Amino acid sequence: MNYVMMKIRRRHFMSVLVMLTIGFTVMSCSKDKDPVPEDDAALETEIGNITGFGEVSGTPQGTPFRLPDGVIVDGTITGDDCADAVKHIGSGYFVTLCVALRNEKDQAITITLPGGLILVSETTEYQHGVVLGTTTIVLPPETTIRFALHTYCGNASRDAADSEAVYTFGPLTNSKLLERLVNDLSRKKIEISDYWVDGTTTQAYDELEDTIQTLLWLVTDTEESMDWETFENIYNQLMNELPNK
Repeated sequence: MNYVMMKIRRRHFMSVLVMLTIGFTVMSCSKDKDPVPEDDAALETEIGNITGFGEVSGTPQGTPFRLPDGVIVDGTITGDDCADAVKHIGSGYFVTLCVALRNEKDQAITITLPGGLILVSETTEYQHGVVLGTTTIVLPPETTIRFALHTYCGNASRDAADSEAVYTFGPLTNSKLLERLVNDLSRKKIEISDYWVDGTTTQAYDELEDTIQTLLWLVTDTEESMDWETFENIYNQLMNELPNK
């Protein structure tokens, strides 16, 4: 991935966040704020404070993900080095990974990569990848398929995935805030295959991918304390910009 582009996108995220925060703060400062609902209070504590994401140390937490019996990872999962990919799946940009899966069975197997699945970087130099929409790929019998898996960046300050980055399938997140984001995005049209024309993505995909990445960084990388009302206003505004299925 282009390092300069990564830094530009991070600065864009921060400037958008500042402008939206100022706008919503000005609108709300003239009235008393209602207490945060009990169900939302737990979500509020996760803003910018999810283990392994943003600048929070540790490994992303959740339920272990396992491939179906008879399917194995063939080789190493690396970043941005998949010229021979037979298919592009998922949604995202900064953590695009080259994955080869082998079906050792004598019948086709459909692999489902669920929303909330984390692709874990082996080092803290590179971003973790977050699958934000459930995606599938069919493996023919006794065949290895190499594909590009597009995911979103969960650590804005780290380097984007490149050919030196090594990844493993991590857990399904147990973050309630990330789970809510995945659930909300399940009603949106975000799969890259819907925007793939003549070997590249359309402008519409580039725009929605930018919005979704901003949404994820809002959850994982908000650097200063943000009250729940402001967070919700920004979150909902961004979500409403995305096309429905």
